[in-house]
Amino acid sequence: MSDVNKLTWGLSNRGLPAPIAGDNIYGPARVSRYGELVTQPLAGSKLYTLADEGSYFTALNPTPGTGIVGAAAPVAFADTGALIFLRNSQSSGQRVYLDYIELMVTAAGTNGTSWNFVMRGDKGNSRYTSGGTQLTPVNTNMGSSRTPGLDRLQFGANVLTAATSEVRTIHQGVARTVLKVIGDKYLFTFGNSSPAPMSGIPLEGTTQASIQIPCPPIVLDPGDTFALHEWAPAQTVAAAYEVAIGLWVR
Repeated sequence: MSDVNKLTWGLSNRGLPAPIAGDNIYGPARVSRYGELVTQPLAGSKLYTLADEGSYFTALNPTPGTGIVGAAAPVAFADTGALIFLRNSQSSGQRVYLDYIELMVTAAGTNGTSWNFVMRGDKGNSRYTSGGTQLTPVNTNMGSSRTPGLDRLQFGANVLTAATSEVRTIHQGVARTVLKVIGDKYLFTFGNSSPAPMSGIPLEGTTQASIQIPCPPIVLDPGDTFALHEWAPAQTVAAAYEVAIGLWVR
């Protein structure tokens, strides 16, 4: 086969191929094991392509039905306390892409007058100090042994060092204008091209609520961190949650 003819062929890779080191470098086209050129969007409405190559992961609270307690009294925003903290420690240059975060309230806390959140990205060494529960992400492809390369994925009453000068506030809002209710579900979805508005249901009262909160896409380079901060004015006793997190790495 001549070199000219080879240029019309692709390199078959059902699994995730090794990344090309840098931009503006020629590399082989990727095809399936049946020869189809891989051109479909890897993060479309279905994520099976990402799962099939071993790139998609989920992380849950360790004991089903048992919530994890957050901070007792985050009555105002503070960047040294976070409900969720994660850091991308990949050494191969691969990025972490957040897909969703789902929280289900198992204990509502006491005296909080609303529930507020801030999402921040930062750079540098891990800011994690203590507290919380370390979650273990699992690959949703049962045929893949690939791991996500996170040195920290913490949930609960996490204590962090102060933010660096490169910190960015990416999203913020009010999920509940009253005290949380046991059974509430909050679903944060990231990067939808046409994000759905928050569900058209009351955000006050004592009825359980299922609330979807659209968020911008969040991408973490190696060394980058993500923190979800919560606070509830006047809260005196901690709330607790079951948690589910979806993300991919590539």
